[in-house]
Amino acid sequence: MGRIVTIIGTRPEIIKMAPVVKAIDELPHEHILVHSGQHYDLEMDRVFFRDMKLREPDVQLELKEQPPHLQVARTVMQAASVASKADLVVVHGDTNTTLAGALLGNKLGKPVAHVEAGIRSFDRTMPEEVNRIITDQVSRVLLTPTETARRNLENEDVRLGVHVVGNSIIDAIMQNSDIAAKSSKIIKRLKLGGSRFGVLTLHRAENVDAPDRLKRVLQAMEAVASRHALTVVFPIHPRTEKAAKQFGLSSLLKVPGLKVIPPTGYLDMLELERNASLVFTDSGGLQEEACFFHVPCVTLRENTERPETLDIGANVLAGTDPRRILEAADKQKDARREWPNPFGDGTTGRQIAQIVAKFFG
Repeated sequence: MGRIVTIIGTRPEIIKMAPVVKAIDELPHEHILVHSGQHYDLEMDRVFFRDMKLREPDVQLELKEQPPHLQVARTVMQAASVASKADLVVVHGDTNTTLAGALLGNKLGKPVAHVEAGIRSFDRTMPEEVNRIITDQVSRVLLTPTETARRNLENEDVRLGVHVVGNSIIDAIMQNSDIAAKSSKIIKRLKLGGSRFGVLTLHRAENVDAPDRLKRVLQAMEAVASRHALTVVFPIHPRTEKAAKQFGLSSLLKVPGLKVIPPTGYLDMLELERNASLVFTDSGGLQEEACFFHVPCVTLRENTERPETLDIGANVLAGTDPRRILEAADKQKDARREWPNPFGDGTTGRQIAQIVAKFFG
């Protein structure tokens, strides 16, 4: 019997890895789940574990709010004892936890499996892009969500151990959207029933930590709400709320048409997305979820590692310029919502478990 150590740390990782963890749990191998707590708010993380019906982690690390280099270093140090006994280390995505887990496995001489390998924005000023590239280079098993991601790896001369398995976010949506529709009360609670509304999420450092960019996005939301006669619901990330106060922009959180609410759990967020007319985001996961729900998306960035969404018309890039955001909203509100889902059929978790099983022979 082998020993598998899966390391996750952020709420998007909890969502995307829940189907994978559950599938690996069914294998006849010991499976140790490590949670780094990279987002610092363990209570909020527990909400996501509960919503995803994911078991409690076997190992809970103790990361405090700190710079990225210390997040990586302390994750490596705190997870070293459990990873040293692994036969396979599994990581997901592009976070500091991902990088730490991959480097730790590599330095311990343990094979690493990377879920969501090969996606690229081709912008190395993004910390996540650097994390992805390094993680892919030290991984033995590379589990890509799309053919585009596989080709990216091929172009980097990474060909061995690559498997196209789809994106586990589709598993998560398919397993939880009906539950969300029945159990979530957020549409009623926010009095959105029968009305058109948009959803905004904003959390990336390049947008939140730059006062001019944050100001432009919030100003654009007021204009979008006015032009399209819709309410823009904004589940505000703690980092974003803190930055708005720090930069003297709190008044822009109270403009007409913008409804700022506390962070939501996964099921409530699914319901908001599913019922929205438009999604505005700098999140990769929301680009994928909006695509699945056939809700047009405007991405508040200059690039995306989900080019498939652009190719099929589900998404447009707008950056943070209010004029471009308005133009993108004009275009997307009339988008034909008949695009195909490019991210798989909801069997990614099972496929990954089968590949892991074969890895152990």
